[in-house]
Amino acid sequence: MSTSTSKNPSTSSFVSIHERPIFQGPSDTSWELHADDFTKELSCGVCLELFKNPVILSCGHNFCRDCLEDLWKKKGIFCPQCHASVPDRKYISNTALEKMADRIKTYHVGCLQQKCIEHSEPMTLYWKTQEKLACFTCRETLLPKEQCTQFLLIPDAVQIFTEKLLMMRIQLRSILVKLEVLKNAQEEKISNHKENKLQLQYHISLEFLKLHQFLHSKEKELINQLKEESEILLQEMEANINRLQDRTQSAKDTLVCIQARLYQQNSASFLKGIKVFIERMEQRTENSALGELVTGTLSNGVFKSPVHYAVWKEMKSILYPDITFLTLDPKTAHPNLILSENLTCVSHGDTKKMVPDTPERFDCSVSVLGSEGFTAGKHYWEVEVKNKTKWTLGVVKESINRKGNYPLSPKEGHWLIKLRNRNDFKAVDVQPKSLTLDSIPTRIGVLVDYEGGQVSFYDTNQMAHIYTFMDTFTEKLYPYFCPCLNDAGENSQPLRIIGYSM
Repeated sequence: MSTSTSKNPSTSSFVSIHERPIFQGPSDTSWELHADDFTKELSCGVCLELFKNPVILSCGHNFCRDCLEDLWKKKGIFCPQCHASVPDRKYISNTALEKMADRIKTYHVGCLQQKCIEHSEPMTLYWKTQEKLACFTCRETLLPKEQCTQFLLIPDAVQIFTEKLLMMRIQLRSILVKLEVLKNAQEEKISNHKENKLQLQYHISLEFLKLHQFLHSKEKELINQLKEESEILLQEMEANINRLQDRTQSAKDTLVCIQARLYQQNSASFLKGIKVFIERMEQRTENSALGELVTGTLSNGVFKSPVHYAVWKEMKSILYPDITFLTLDPKTAHPNLILSENLTCVSHGDTKKMVPDTPERFDCSVSVLGSEGFTAGKHYWEVEVKNKTKWTLGVVKESINRKGNYPLSPKEGHWLIKLRNRNDFKAVDVQPKSLTLDSIPTRIGVLVDYEGGQVSFYDTNQMAHIYTFMDTFTEKLYPYFCPCLNDAGENSQPLRIIGYSM
């Protein structure tokens, strides 16, 4: 809610004591008691001044027309008091309220004066300690020293308290401006928060949609393969059923022929062509006996295989970022570091190797960089930290100082987390931050999103988030590995870059 510019004191909602009528009698006292409330009712809720060209909204609330129009330009069309919408920007001029406000502004002091009840003299003094009006006789009843310190002429008292109220008004207006700035800033933060939430929600949904589509595709592919093999086998078995039915019918027909021959009563008829008949029956009997059982089965090795693992390996094609294959750069390694032959393990050794002291090499910090840097894209890798008591991991910009002792900070181009004393985890931020983890990680995942300005760390046992740096990257970033000193064997285990052959 914006605050209007300061108006002329003569039109202010703070009515000067000079302007308040001082009457005798109960009705005058009632006026004094309710004047402030009456003035508040005639003040605009936006500028806090007495109404000027007041208008009334459909919800029943009144505001200065200029205050309302200015607010609507900045905030939208709604009631500043109850936030009800205002269709078609409709409002009505409140002339009655305007007249009442004008009467308050132009009201002047009456000429009558109150008299002291005790001394029947005009009350021309203000008694500070008693906070009431008094006459000169009231002052004379006190000691001389008290007379000087406890009484002011009424105009002087009015001037003093008016100045205090004016200063308070200035202070409150300044506070209102600052509160408005804070409120606007908070509203912007809320808007940004909501937009960020929607973006992250969209990102999550999109990532899982890719997984769902991939898994659905693999499920459909495997089911189709099962259907094809099942259909082929089913066709073979059903074809065999038909063959068996044909053979059964042939055997029945042969049996009927044999039975008919056996029932021949005439020996001559029975023996006529008997050898040919028997050979034919033998052939038909032999053909009927050639049936077999189709025992083929669906392949359990294919369809009851470790499907989850097989699909997980194939999922590499949709992983983004993919597991980045990293090796260590020997040219950057501190002389006391021991690198494995395949350049994926690093540990600290007590013997300092004789190697060239090139600009790329760390000469104080027992550190080494990855052989490849990043200037774009998303990258993810994992480092085994099992059985180590201390280490430091993350990414650094290419131009970091590699000689002597130097501060580790994002301001200097380091985005790192570290372990000390076996279970003391810290994020090496501008102000180092202690990290509370549910368990001691054996493997740390590192994610770099160059364009997104993000470096995140994860406990890969549960893929639990550990810490995230947000920054703006302007030069090449390199993976950073520091196994720390071996501490007489207490911390001798290497840092190991995990490679995946999916």
